[in-house]
Amino acid sequence: MSEGPGTGFSVLLVEDDPEQREVTRLALEQSGFTVCACPDGRSAVRAFNGGGFDAVLCDLGLPDLSGSELLRYVRLSTDRIAFLMLTGHDDVPTAVRSMRDGADEYLVKPAGPLALADSLLAAIRRRRQIAGSAERLRRAELAPLIGFMRGVQALVASLETKDPYTHGHSRTVADISLRIGRAMGLGRRALREIRAGALLHDIGKIGVPLSILHKQGRLSEDEWQVVKLHPEYGCRILEPLARVLPEVQRIVRHEHERWDGAGYPDGLAGEDIPLGSRLVMVADTYDAVCSTRPYRKALSKADALDIIRQGAGSQFDPGLVEPFERVLGDLPDPRD
Repeated sequence: MSEGPGTGFSVLLVEDDPEQREVTRLALEQSGFTVCACPDGRSAVRAFNGGGFDAVLCDLGLPDLSGSELLRYVRLSTDRIAFLMLTGHDDVPTAVRSMRDGADEYLVKPAGPLALADSLLAAIRRRRQIAGSAERLRRAELAPLIGFMRGVQALVASLETKDPYTHGHSRTVADISLRIGRAMGLGRRALREIRAGALLHDIGKIGVPLSILHKQGRLSEDEWQVVKLHPEYGCRILEPLARVLPEVQRIVRHEHERWDGAGYPDGLAGEDIPLGSRLVMVADTYDAVCSTRPYRKALSKADALDIIRQGAGSQFDPGLVEPFERVLGDLPDPRD
């Protein structure tokens, strides 16, 4: 690879035309870039999930996953990577629309090697400047919340100390949620939000009397209505997070919604339920089934899997069963 202005930067090149892909790859490598070349969107997704790229250079008209769809996938994962769209003359209006979806620039094919290198470098530097400014702003905004989060974590610890049946439950749910999220290929930001939501998903139970939490028998209808208020209590407790980390608050509020709309507190259904809430519900159910409770002993991993499979499409998002099964083998069996 030649030394050049792109030295030190890595580019994911996505181009279905083999001749054009090879010409572009060589031109970028001559400019010093490290290049990973993919012939279609699906292979590009696999390469992207491996990480380490500074930019994506993508043909708009791919045969399977379109350039616009790949752009949306990348932007859901990160806003730190530059994304440049390659387009034919007839696709310019579509390429312009892609700018609104988060593309940094579009280039009309065939783009010369100097234009490619200059555009990539400019986009990478611009993204890094934006990311640096955003990080400084984020730290400034989050600084007042550090003490708040420490206090909330202390409340979680206090709740688990008072309720021995939930000791360590939040950490276990967070661990399982992260495993499922990684199996789904979620980005770092989404995983951070899911972890925080999982750790705090039961925080609202602080507002539920211990006499109800510790009751040995079946809850009365009135007692059950009190328990069902805990997601709203949790949402109120986490109000200081609403502006900076709104998704964490949403995960906590909606963790007991059901796929079929029969859950609480708002009766959301299907994909109207935040993904983090759907994912935490699966992890929460697994840990509850596999933990000893006042009314029964811990069940096995196989029992938990059966319950989640049977509830797919009613209680649980059916799309989460397969990634859950992929991580199940790595989870400890409570009866071992």
